[in-house]
Amino acid sequence: MRYSKEHCWVEKTENGVRIGITDVLRNRICKNFVINLCDEDDVIRAGEIMGDVESCDWFDIIAPVSGRVLRVNDDLLQNPQILLEKNVWLAEFTDVAYIHPLMSETEYLMQK
Repeated sequence: MRYSKEHCWVEKTENGVRIGITDVLRNRICKNFVINLCDEDDVIRAGEIMGDVESCDWFDIIAPVSGRVLRVNDDLLQNPQILLEKNVWLAEFTDVAYIHPLMSETEYLMQK
């Protein structure tokens, strides 16, 4: 896994990459929340908003890569509470053209 300064993780898959949020963002989510995600086939550039979480602390989810949204995690949309679990993916991107500067886990944990 690689990590972005915007607190997302990226994991390579057979079809491209999967993206999720790190503990930093997950810990900002209150008990009751709504998650909004990009749509399948959307083309999103690194640094653009790919979704948001509406909670006691509302925040955007910033795409760490550019690409086309192959699919979103339907399980997450049906049961948003699973977002509170570690390593739940939000969306899978394909045709990844540009990867934002990503960090190793050690580099990510050392950032201020």
